Amino acid sequence: MDRRAFIQALGAAALTARVQSPLPARRLGRTALELPILSVGGSHLAQAGSEREARALVETALEEGIRFFDTAESYGAGRSERWLGAALQGARDRVLLMTKTFAFPERTAESARRHLEGSLERLQTDRLDLWQLHSIRSTADVDRAFGPGGAMEYILDARARGIVRYVGVTGHVSPAAHRRALEYWDRGIRFDAMQMPLNPIDHHQQSFEREVLPELVRRGIGVIAMKTSADGRLLRERICTIAECLRYVWSLPVAVAVVGMEQAALVSENARLARQFRPMTGEEMDALRARIRPRARLELEWYKAG
Repeated sequence: MDRRAFIQALGAAALTARVQSPLPARRLGRTALELPILSVGGSHLAQAGSEREARALVETALEEGIRFFDTAESYGAGRSERWLGAALQGARDRVLLMTKTFAFPERTAESARRHLEGSLERLQTDRLDLWQLHSIRSTADVDRAFGPGGAMEYILDARARGIVRYVGVTGHVSPAAHRRALEYWDRGIRFDAMQMPLNPIDHHQQSFEREVLPELVRRGIGVIAMKTSADGRLLRERICTIAECLRYVWSLPVAVAVVGMEQAALVSENARLARQFRPMTGEEMDALRARIRPRARLELEWYKAG
């Protein structure tokens, strides 16, 4: 066998090994979606450097068994959706695709309609598996979005018409905003998923884990974790390793962790961690929280300042 044939055979064997070792998967709440526990964050995809690099990142994700992709129309002024849509051509039926409305302050049904039309065009698709109200910031913000003529009105209509399969709510500022959204859920405005920051530091300050997560589990709403390393701050400050952050988050009752990865190598490394995942015991989680508690400060989670 010559060198070129050997390299091709080696690559095929590696790909086969990946296929034979799928990522662990979990159901998203009460939906029919089974998601691998690792997803590519769309904000960081827009920072990949070029469309070619973004395509390589997406191709690596597909090879690693990642099937759920996160993006939003505001990431890179639409660049994330455009690059992701182009990279997924020919693979759309094999993946689950999620995007979001534009963030605050546009919260009207009409703005949501424009956002959906633009997202579908950029993503080069006619449907979404999950569409979410993006980045709720306060109880007043939620009241606008969920009130008459608000964005949720159109979001729910899009679900009823089958343009989107499931709908959700995201935010990283205030647990109180998420709890207000749950009040509307209790009144009958039923969304399927909620996305929020979850990481070891969050437990100690303005905590989504303590204030929101148990309420989502109680209602059977799907949980999507983001900011799993506090947007990289826990790694840069040497407070936790990425292995500790991801293992901690996956040990919580979440369906999937959306992780920012600008390079294909990071995708492969995090996929390796997902395949090796073993849940932390309660004692291990307590020990990690106790170890990092003296270093907790809100500046590490800058996004909670709004």
